[in-house]
Amino acid sequence: MQYFMDFGIVNIETVKNTTIMKTKIFFGMLFVAFLTVAGMTACSDDKEPEIPAFVENARILENGEILSPGTIVHLEGQGYLETDDVTLNFFWETGDKLIPEGSIKGYYAKVISKSSNGITIQMPYRKPASRVEVNLMRNGKIMNIGNVNLTNGLTPTELNLYGVYNATKIEVGLEKQITRWVTEDNLTSDLESWTLGIHPDFHSAVGVYRAYGICGLSKENDKQYPFFFDLCTQEWSKLSDINTIALFSNGGVIGAIQSGDGKLYGTNVISDNLERSENYASSRASSPQPTLKFTLPDGVNAEQFGEYPGAFTPQYILLSANKGNGKWIPVLFHPYNGFATLDEIDADRLIPFSVRTTTKDEKENSQWISGFIVVRGESENGCRSLFYAIDDNLSLTKEPVASYLNKALSAAANYDRPGTLTVHFEAYRSGNVTSEYSFDKQEWTPISVFGSFDEIVWIN
Repeated sequence: MQYFMDFGIVNIETVKNTTIMKTKIFFGMLFVAFLTVAGMTACSDDKEPEIPAFVENARILENGEILSPGTIVHLEGQGYLETDDVTLNFFWETGDKLIPEGSIKGYYAKVISKSSNGITIQMPYRKPASRVEVNLMRNGKIMNIGNVNLTNGLTPTELNLYGVYNATKIEVGLEKQITRWVTEDNLTSDLESWTLGIHPDFHSAVGVYRAYGICGLSKENDKQYPFFFDLCTQEWSKLSDINTIALFSNGGVIGAIQSGDGKLYGTNVISDNLERSENYASSRASSPQPTLKFTLPDGVNAEQFGEYPGAFTPQYILLSANKGNGKWIPVLFHPYNGFATLDEIDADRLIPFSVRTTTKDEKENSQWISGFIVVRGESENGCRSLFYAIDDNLSLTKEPVASYLNKALSAAANYDRPGTLTVHFEAYRSGNVTSEYSFDKQEWTPISVFGSFDEIVWIN
């Protein structure tokens, strides 16, 4: 008898003989394994594996307690060393029958202080509610000190629209601050605000998915660097020590156009080390890629960039250079080909934009609409903000693809609503006005939440 199988015709007798032979081999190997294990057991002293105890009277002051993210935890005992590390193992219920428990292991805790009599650490943010093992690591060996329970520290999955007021474009008498302003449903958010504090010139704001913070440019010692404001810890961190002329984001990463010598410029991803709420077990650090560097276009200098964030597309990054006296130059930057410029434009502002559009089939590559908002001082055809797209010839379309009565201040894409662009406009009564444009429907939908900011950005 023969059976048809995926890779041809197989004789059933051959299958039977082969199966019998494999069964005999299996039981023979099993018997040998049994004798080996029995011999090992007989030679042992019935002792458990030795657990290192290189700290005497080791304990956690908060052992067994339920703690919030950011809480300080005290490791006590005698014999701690300056070279010791503290690692955390997180365990939580997933609600999944197949994989009932999730875990993060070997997470390095943030150490606040060390002495021979103890170490203090800070419990992390952006982790699920978990049972947490607190371990001391010395020379590759692990000693468990105790356990605590951590409450939920995951950041929001839904995006919110944030406003940045830095008094560079409008004067409203507010303290320079960041405000969580509009929910994903375009309703009023909790309106929580954070002062810009040590970075009052913070501008060119961009975000990245599930990092729960905002990145922007700020001056330090006469140079400009990317700084990140962490909404969990309310702390600032410098994401790069390289002078930066522009930032951009595609929702997944934050990139910077930078120069170490002030002559040659290239792109770097600066968000790899930001902690996010998703993707717990894997590192976000990527293998460094060689960065090609290029000179700036003729007639353009570094100080003319960075007033607005760059707009990302898979082919290039759109930048605007302010030459002063109402003159702007649209600039395209390709990471492997360098800078290219379009014709100079007369405008009050030139704001790059890009949106990922909807696709009919998920397997299709995402399409992008990108271009520049040309903001006029005087009305043109009844509008002061004209939206020009970049065509296939890398030129601006002859006619605007959209327009608006008021002067645009800032534009931000909500990647959870493909094909839309949120734009914040100047107004003079009841705060500025904000509206969302659908490139598919070719219509504006007003956001009926008033507020006056220099910039807006969608983040979660």
